[in-house]
Amino acid sequence: MNKYLTVGLIILALMTGAYFYQKYRIAPGIKFENLALTDLNGQPVKLQDYRGKKLFLNFFATWCGPCVHEFPSLGRAAESLVPDNFLFISISDEPLPLLNRFNERMHPNHIVLLHAEKKFHDLGVFTVPTNYVLNGNGQVVFEKIGDESWDNSEILEQLKRKAN
Repeated sequence: MNKYLTVGLIILALMTGAYFYQKYRIAPGIKFENLALTDLNGQPVKLQDYRGKKLFLNFFATWCGPCVHEFPSLGRAAESLVPDNFLFISISDEPLPLLNRFNERMHPNHIVLLHAEKKFHDLGVFTVPTNYVLNGNGQVVFEKIGDESWDNSEILEQLKRKAN
């Protein structure tokens, strides 16, 4: 009986580990250039339009406490990194009216876009906030799950180093 219990616990641990790995990992292979995005007026936006800029992409949800908490620091970081050719973009897959209300309440000073074609889980994004930095050539050079104080000087320097 002890042997079966041990084997069962090992299987349970492996299944639990696989579940959490799938849920909290960085989504592999997102084709950022293919994202179907719109602005808050419903007009299409393509990330290729920002070619040459260093893009900070923040996948967020309005219901996510850590996402809302980090929004002000994203704005301050966006302002700080303008001279370094950075553009900060927050992306949600929630309905446009909800995003517009969120935008009115938060008054972000960076771009907020809607990814309406697919839900985040279809892209492999299971945890918000999930953040990526793309260099001027569109290559992912930084990725992080979870909130952060993005306006922290050490983080700002790290983003600059990675994106160059």
